[in-house]
Amino acid sequence: MTKEPHIGKLPPQYTFTLNPYTDARFTRCPGCDQKTRQRKLPLFIHVDPLNPVVLNYTCRYCPGCDLLIVHQDELEAQLVALFEERDPSVIGNDYLVLGTVERKAWRESMKQTKSIPEMLEHLHIFKEVRTVEYRPAGWYPADEPETQERQAEKTPAQKKRPKRRKRRRSKHR
Repeated sequence: MTKEPHIGKLPPQYTFTLNPYTDARFTRCPGCDQKTRQRKLPLFIHVDPLNPVVLNYTCRYCPGCDLLIVHQDELEAQLVALFEERDPSVIGNDYLVLGTVERKAWRESMKQTKSIPEMLEHLHIFKEVRTVEYRPAGWYPADEPETQERQAEKTPAQKKRPKRRKRRRSKHR
């Protein structure tokens, strides 16, 4: 039994999803359809090249699935605001959300700057990283093979539109 090598000293925590869609806010969990809650967590983010950042960010969280959802547009807006002050040349670079940092360690790092190895000692990487794909509501063309099979299974009587029932008028006017 060999251990998988991973960044950080603490055990993995949370299943993570970065939501790229601005019109889907996931008030319900995509896995179990339960209402999601808000959870504010310090996220450890690596911004290329060699710019580790810990942001205290409010995420959507499903306690049943242990799923953490971060909205990409909101996260990028916070990163832009942060790097406008520190180093504007980094804005627009690739980034990777690695995991969460223990709250106590994050608070201490706000008072006194810690080195990267010190912060990695308090890092929980994600158990699993998932991608989000969704299809907004609307009319879409039917899949041809599936539609043809269904049409072949129907009898001519089933293909006709059902007759409408006539409305009865009340006798009392």
